[in-house]
Amino acid sequence: MQPPPRLRRIGAVLLVVGAFAWDLRRSATVAYPVASHTVSAGSAISNDDVRWVRLPEGSLPPPRLDGAVAAIDIESGDPITPSVIAPEVALPEGWWAVPMEVGIGATPGDTVLLVVTDPPLTIPGLVIEPQAGDRLALDYRPALVAVPGEAAALVAAAERSGLLVAALRP
Repeated sequence: MQPPPRLRRIGAVLLVVGAFAWDLRRSATVAYPVASHTVSAGSAISNDDVRWVRLPEGSLPPPRLDGAVAAIDIESGDPITPSVIAPEVALPEGWWAVPMEVGIGATPGDTVLLVVTDPPLTIPGLVIEPQAGDRLALDYRPALVAVPGEAAALVAAAERSGLLVAALRP
């Protein structure tokens, strides 16, 4: 006669209890920022703009919110990921900010090459605030581009008269 398989039964019970305990354990979560209301492109992101939610760890890359601005419009409830924010860019000393159309893809900190067509001249620029909206829409806002002080008047006049083209470096 063979003894009853006690070790097998004990092993099976331990396996079931272990699997049940594994299933009941809480997965690691982290606090993650989402927009508490709509944040328009170019706006600095403050604590009032952020609501924190718990998400499983590693589900989204963590953003750095200190000194960040919205690179695009962020709708209420959207996660604030590194791809929708940009660092806040300060106006360099001695430069002026000129509103102009540079294209939707420009984000704060991007370098642009401003080409004045008459007289032919190139001037470096730095995007301070991105362009928002479509030119035909009511919510359109041109980008703010910093230009050296000695060229600011020429760039502003060329932009106003349609003689300025902005080339964006990707």
